[in-house]
Amino acid sequence: MIAQSSAIKLKNFAVLQSHYEFEQPKKKIRDVQKTFEAYEIDIDFAHHSEDEDDLIHVFVKIGINQAKRTLPGYKLLVEGVGIFHLNEKGLNKQEINNLKYYSTVSIVVGYLRNSLAGITASAPFGPYLLPAIDMQHLFALKGQDNEA
Repeated sequence: MIAQSSAIKLKNFAVLQSHYEFEQPKKKIRDVQKTFEAYEIDIDFAHHSEDEDDLIHVFVKIGINQAKRTLPGYKLLVEGVGIFHLNEKGLNKQEINNLKYYSTVSIVVGYLRNSLAGITASAPFGPYLLPAIDMQHLFALKGQDNEA
């Protein structure tokens, strides 16, 4: 199958900050995956459009196991920005909004997922693979935050 390019183009991506910490468990952990699944995942994001150059800047921050009472193993934080250009020609309002808001965040989360795996690749528990995220739920929570 030949893939068709999207109207949204990633022009640049950068990791703005990346933090890794390992908290030694008091007792041996037999199932590292189970520990990973118990980690709290905190994701925040913001969009900023530059009218003069038609670029969309999307900032995403992902915190893993960053609560006050953390679990043993990894404490991770990554923050990145994706810079996008959207060709709106031939698109309706809904398509523009989907690409501009939802697709851009998903793309940046994907790049940060790779960063998380990279910074933990040689770590004691092996690479941390960010699980699939329910993006609809994330956007619903973000909408509630913006209303408050």
